[in-house]
Amino acid sequence: MILGITGAFGCGKSSVLAAFAARGWRTADADSLCHGLYAEPGGAIARRLAERWGVGVLASDGTVDRRRVGEIVFEKPEELEFLTGLLYPELSRKLEELIDGCRKDGADGAYEIPLLYEAGYEGHFDRVVAVWAAPEIRRARLREQRHFSDVEIRRREARQLFADAKLERADIALINNGDIRELELQVERLIEDWKAATSPRLDA
Repeated sequence: MILGITGAFGCGKSSVLAAFAARGWRTADADSLCHGLYAEPGGAIARRLAERWGVGVLASDGTVDRRRVGEIVFEKPEELEFLTGLLYPELSRKLEELIDGCRKDGADGAYEIPLLYEAGYEGHFDRVVAVWAAPEIRRARLREQRHFSDVEIRRREARQLFADAKLERADIALINNGDIRELELQVERLIEDWKAATSPRLDA
């Protein structure tokens, strides 16, 4: 089984990914994959960004300064569009490599892609899981755990599909209005159901 995990900002996608990893699944997340692209000194991404935004977007070691990139794209939507157009093909290629490896090895994989639908990546996966939490709960978590202001939360939410839209499009929903154990139990039930569905019947 190859899963794509998505959901709104602050809904608990990373916790779901960690739950699958703890149960032996191969996992990766889009943010880390993108950071890997940024961390290639003199790589294609670094060169293209420096050509467009100047060498000030690079750190002293030639890698991309992610904080500076964030400042640029959050102030200028057209630059965010340029950045995503640059990153998405490379991210898609890396996902395909990881997924191909899972399929060749007969392994289960789960991949966290916050902008899965926005990027048109749903075709990569056997199932898409949407993690959902009530807006007031998500925002409270973001304020308390990540110290985001309400302005920053609204700004980031505006760049994604609404949480309910992701939930409606997904194959599977995980509701994260409770604590981490409740979320892990939902993941455990999903895995048990899939195992039961694919196990050969003894009476066949």
